Amino acid sequence: MAVRSKDAAFWSKISRKYAANPIRDMDGYMSTLERTKSYLSPDDSVLEIGCGTGSTALLIAPEVAHITATDIAPGMIEIANEKLATEHAPNVTFKVAEVLEHSLDGAEYDAVLAHNLLHLVPDLDHALDHIFSLVRPGGVFISKTVCAPERRGLKFALISKVAIPVMQVFGKAPFVEFISAAELEQKIGRAGFEIIETADQIGTLRSRYVVARKP
Repeated sequence: MAVRSKDAAFWSKISRKYAANPIRDMDGYMSTLERTKSYLSPDDSVLEIGCGTGSTALLIAPEVAHITATDIAPGMIEIANEKLATEHAPNVTFKVAEVLEHSLDGAEYDAVLAHNLLHLVPDLDHALDHIFSLVRPGGVFISKTVCAPERRGLKFALISKVAIPVMQVFGKAPFVEFISAAELEQKIGRAGFEIIETADQIGTLRSRYVVARKP
């Protein structure tokens, strides 16, 4: 896929800089992490899509039986495996994969995680349909997504219609599409999930945390 190839190269190129930057909102990150852990159990098989450099997967690993963590960018997975080599986490597997490349091979996951990913996926409806197929009945899909504000004023217009497109022209930004939190939840529902928890994390733009269960 041309879009995937372009974005994979972008994320690989910035992977070392990305890894070196501190998390901007550590309190928000830890809150999301603890809420996510509360839905997991020691027998769970978990998939994290868009794992970046692997920090979240390594923190979740002690809570579950196994976590497979994937990212579109080989550079991100290279750093994740470097981290893995310094820790005792035999139940973690890192690999390069795009959302639609995940194959069940007759298995299903108890939980699929996608933190800070869905606004970067070109065909979100197709991706959510595929994610639904990866979750076992009764399992959960947990995501946190940067969303458009309900009232899209000048600041949002400048970011989404001017700054990002200009950066994309020069290869300084990947594909991005911001939708509202309400639109996001509608899409997750249309994929077949039942939403059981939502929360907001406020930053430059709002991030919507959503926990959804597969019936």
